[in-house]
Parts: sequence; structure tokens; C-alpha cells
Amino acid sequence: MKLTRIAFTIIFTMAAFQMYAEIPVKVRNLSFIDGYKPNQAYGYGLVVGLQGTGDSKSVLTKNSLKNLFASMGLQESNPVTKNTAAVIISATLPPNLRIGEKIDVSVSSVGDAKSLSGGILVQSPLKGGDGLIYVVAQGKVSFPSGENMRSAVKTAGIITGGGVVEKEIKPDFVFKTADNKDFIYLVLNKWDYSTADKLIKALKLKLKNSEINLAENGRISITIDTAVPLSEFISNIENIEVIPDTRATVVINEKDGTIVTGGNVAISEAMVSRRGMIVQIEKSDKKLSASIIKESTTVKDLVESLNAVGANTDDIISILKALKDSGALHADLVIK
Repeated sequence: MKLTRIAFTIIFTMAAFQMYAEIPVKVRNLSFIDGYKPNQAYGYGLVVGLQGTGDSKSVLTKNSLKNLFASMGLQESNPVTKNTAAVIISATLPPNLRIGEKIDVSVSSVGDAKSLSGGILVQSPLKGGDGLIYVVAQGKVSFPSGENMRSAVKTAGIITGGGVVEKEIKPDFVFKTADNKDFIYLVLNKWDYSTADKLIKALKLKLKNSEINLAENGRISITIDTAVPLSEFISNIENIEVIPDTRATVVINEKDGTIVTGGNVAISEAMVSRRGMIVQIEKSDKKLSASIIKESTTVKDLVESLNAVGANTDDIISILKALKDSGALHADLVIK
């Protein structure tokens, strides 16, 4: 076929499916150790020092101010809240959390405050899912910088290093077998039997003194080699390389027109016709408004060819959607 400079001129006849290089990935990027995970904490507090942009009608804020004053031995029956805002505080806690460690906390207004700019969070506790206090937060609320943030409504911000850890977290990730051996579980970030099989084989090849099995809930159990320090044992596991089997997926961001696809996404033979598109046949003056996509053409080939002739992004997205609906696109189509 010969390309011509006609609006939306498109060529669909592609070369056969190409073999793409398989890239090994370290186990640490494919999986995580069961029990060794981040944790979440949340709490309620007051941001004070606002310049008249606080809550104006919130009974919750007024009662919270009364309680705050009372805890300091002060009596105020009708506090003014325009310089104060009620907020929810949240934070993500790392797996190993030590007393005295500082973490960032997020602050979000829950009332009708117009802005938290210039405000300071009064000391507030953050609890974990078990109801225990793990962090106490306090400090000045700040906001992301940048040109696009200047006009943003500033009712959610962060306090960098404003959370101080009061209770440590010790991850529980070492389990016991029936015959009293220590073992750990590996969990794939995205479950796939082919990848799990490759991972188990790679682990057995590397860890000669460990028993490795596929356990319930898609976990992989690995008995710990007591002749090796635990940190070294886990490090050895994390650095093993495996070539994963990835599920064929095409991701489309309709807002900015981005299309991302793996090289293993194939298309069955299909006929495509779209208003405004013209295909010109090589060594011929014949022009068609429809074209055949040959079997084993890949999405990568298709999109590259459409981009090469200056096709409209909306047209490319519409074609991919139609191919998925017809069953010719052999991949998960994710539209954002």
C-alpha cells in the first residue's frame, strides 16, 4: 500500500506478529512478603489561625473548640469558628515504624471552610485499624507548589514531617509449619499461574535448602534456611530474576489521548470502515473507505501506522473500542 496525504489516510495491512524481547524482572518488583505491608492511620483535628476562611456554620467545629478550651482549663460558651476548620487527618505508615520517627500527614477539611492556607493543625492523634493511637500530628498546613495549583481550592494539604510516631509497628511475617519450621509467604502483585510457576521453579533452583510450595489463596510458601541470616535470605529471594507472563492489556487515557500497550497484544483478522478515512492501494488509483486488518497484526503495529500518517487520536481510540467489541482485539481494554 502507498500512503497519501489525504485527511485520515490510513494503512491497515501490517507485517506479521513480531517477537518482542522478554525482560527479566526481580522478585521484589513482582511480589511482596505477606504480612510485611504499609498501614493506614486516621484522626480528627482542628486547624486554627485561618484568616476568616474557616468553618462558618459547623456545629461540630464549635463543639470541638469548646472541648479544646475546656481541656486547657478555659471556658467559652460560644466560640467563633471563622478562623478554625474541622479536618480529617490521614497518613500511610511504613511496615517498620519506630517511636519518634516523623512522617507526613494529609489534612482535609470536613466543614464549609474556604481555605486552610496559613492554618496550623492543633495536636491530634491518629489511630490505626485496631483503634490504637500510633501517631500524634501537629504543624503548619502546606500545599503542592506549581503554576496549576495557584487557583486550586486549598481545602486539602499536607504537613511535612508533622506526624510523630508514638507506638511502633512490628510486622508479623514469619509463620510456623506443622513440624515447627519457620517460613514466609510470597504474594504476587498480580496473580498469574504462568508467572507463579516460573517463580517457584526459580526459587527451587536458587534456594536448595528450602521447601517451596504453592499454598492457598495464591501464596507461595518458602521455609527459611536457618543457616543464612534472615536479612540475607530475604535479600536473595528479592534479587532472583524471573520473566513474568503479563496479561495482554491496552490502556487508553481519553483525556490526553495516551495509548499504552504491551508488545504481546494481537488482533484477529477484521474489516474496518470509518467515516472520513480513506485507504489508497499501492500501484492503483483505487481508494477505499474500508480496510482489512490481517490476522496476527498487533496493536503496537496498528497504532504506530495510524500515528505515522497523522491519524486523529479520537479515530484510533474509536477503532480500538470497536475491535474490542467485535472480539478481534485479544486484550483487556482499560479506558480512563
